[in-house]
Amino acid sequence: MSHTYKRLGASLAISAMVLNFAVLPAAGNNIATVDASTIGTVNSGFLNIRKTKSMKAKRIAVLDRGDKVEVLSTGKKWVKVSVKGKTGYTQGRYLSTESGTASDPYANAEKGTVKSGSLVIRTGKGKNASWLATVKKGTKVTVLTTGKKWVKVKVNGKIGYTKGNKIELEGGGTAANPYTKGEEVVNFALQFVGNPYRWGGTSLTRGADCSGYIMSVYRHFGKSLPHSSSAMRSCGTRVSSLSAAKPGDIICYNGHVALYMGNNKVVHASNPSDGIKITNNAAYRSIVTIRRIFN
Repeated sequence: MSHTYKRLGASLAISAMVLNFAVLPAAGNNIATVDASTIGTVNSGFLNIRKTKSMKAKRIAVLDRGDKVEVLSTGKKWVKVSVKGKTGYTQGRYLSTESGTASDPYANAEKGTVKSGSLVIRTGKGKNASWLATVKKGTKVTVLTTGKKWVKVKVNGKIGYTKGNKIELEGGGTAANPYTKGEEVVNFALQFVGNPYRWGGTSLTRGADCSGYIMSVYRHFGKSLPHSSSAMRSCGTRVSSLSAAKPGDIICYNGHVALYMGNNKVVHASNPSDGIKITNNAAYRSIVTIRRIFN
């Protein structure tokens, strides 16, 4: 899975989740019961709220895109909602939530593993929030949201908050920083799309040639690469094929280099006419070798 495009290429309307916790005595790794109601955001042009679970039922409200409702129950089709003090039903796929939709609340969730000796799960963000449980190293968790510090997780069917840097994601990175190192490189490199090409240049803003662009991007991450497209063919480790390439790999062509973005795309300092740009076919010319700098 490519976190770069999962996160950059698609964006749902997201709103905060309001949690009301009923904390019961917990022992070992058992998390206390959590009663959660969710805020949903309308993701269609308009949305009918009906009195019962039927398209023929009376409409009690019509919402516009971006309007928010309280989701009282989830389901594959019909979900129960509260709108301006009225309770009704609508189709859940048209309501975006923090981790998916009202029909599939965890559609965007990722799997993770606790990497510290023990990890405290709390009712909210912050050390002052009530303790729910302590889970051991190696415990599998579902990561509902990512963030620089506190993230929302689901463990044993219950929901709480914990520190994201203590959870490793299956696709690479941590819940605090869900990008792999290669994806971080790509995210940084994409900032300079549209800037000029300059023969012999190494400036990401004033102009760079193909190898100067790659060299300067990787220098930002503490890696020293040669200012030569042919010399870059020996950098890092060899990747067997384009199908095995990952974001951040260097694609070496005859007399040219580019940075692989994933999804068969590259970003590169192309030529004086186009400058730094994205090309949608990584094999737009014959590939000599592919090199991985961060393993």
